[in-house]
Amino acid sequence: MVKHRGSESGYALLTALLVLTLLSIALALLAVSLQIRMRLVRQESQALDLMALSDAAVAETLFGLTYDRFFHGVPERPFGRGTIASDVEFVSPGLYRVTATAVQRGKRRTVRAEVVRNPQGARVVRWERVPEGPTGLINRMVYRDEPWMQDQPADLE
Repeated sequence: MVKHRGSESGYALLTALLVLTLLSIALALLAVSLQIRMRLVRQESQALDLMALSDAAVAETLFGLTYDRFFHGVPERPFGRGTIASDVEFVSPGLYRVTATAVQRGKRRTVRAEVVRNPQGARVVRWERVPEGPTGLINRMVYRDEPWMQDQPADLE
């Protein structure tokens, strides 16, 4: 028989409990880290989907403007995993302002594009994301030094 000393009694149990506690803490930290990463991946996936949907709305509007100079935009309709819509504003002969919106699972992304239409077709010459905010104000940046803007009226803004 093996005799235990009185001072070593319960040492193995205490060590096992300490190891289990440390292992539990490490696993809890790993679980929290994985939750954060999964949430970020979901948010990034939704942002990419919204970007693709808003680009699709702009592309469909470009197609419409290529064949019809009085094209008013795409009415709201389902597209892919969300909905898209666009509105076309006539700025001057051959220049249009397109506002395209994509909605998916309650999130919205709006983009604005300056489009030039000529006999070769319609093309985007400036594109910007419209920030979503409580005021609805949009920071507009018009580059007058670009060749396509030089012949445009000053009241474009």
